[in-house]
Amino acid sequence: MARDGLRSHLSGSVPISIAAHLVVLILLLIIPLAADVALPMPERGLPEFVRAVPAPPPPAFVPASHRVATATPPESVLAPTEAPSTIAPEVARNDPQFDMPIGPPGGLPAGIDDVGAVGSVVATPAPPERPPATVRVAQLPEPPRKIVDARPVYPDIARISHVAGTVIMEAVLDPSGRVTQLRVVRSVPLLDQAALEAVRQWRYTPSIYGGRPVSVLMTITIRFTLNQ
Repeated sequence: MARDGLRSHLSGSVPISIAAHLVVLILLLIIPLAADVALPMPERGLPEFVRAVPAPPPPAFVPASHRVATATPPESVLAPTEAPSTIAPEVARNDPQFDMPIGPPGGLPAGIDDVGAVGSVVATPAPPERPPATVRVAQLPEPPRKIVDARPVYPDIARISHVAGTVIMEAVLDPSGRVTQLRVVRSVPLLDQAALEAVRQWRYTPSIYGGRPVSVLMTITIRFTLNQ
């Protein structure tokens, strides 16, 4: 009997619970839809940065009695609209503005120098090209000639050692023809000093380049041989 009473109690409360839940759902869904919701109104005006500039006002009306008459250029100034049937010869104008005096041949027109806008232009000749301080002997029109000679002394140690060979030097001659600088380019150790001492005593004729005496760079070769 207790089990039947519980079953009848449950069967009566389930429909009530379902109906209560349905009512709650309906209230939750329908009440927001039925309420008055204020929607934002769309902005009808344009923002400032895209607004168009207003058109300028039309010009004020001026009566014909107050208008200023404009001068009409003469027909001689206006360009012709139709081709003429004949070409008339040119007539010299007697207008003072075209009668500007002309200066001397090759000079500026008269009146320009008075304003000071353009001064007289004087062409200055270019300075003559100065010859270089030192030139190579191949650049000279005529090579220098040796006028003082000195034979090199064969060193005894080189003769005893049977040393022979060729010493090549690079020399600089001053404008008077004296040997001022010497440098060994190809060396023979036992013979270099004898070659340098001999060449320092040599003298040459002055070298002329561009009409002026100059220093000369030249190569000097001394060959040492043993007599058999």
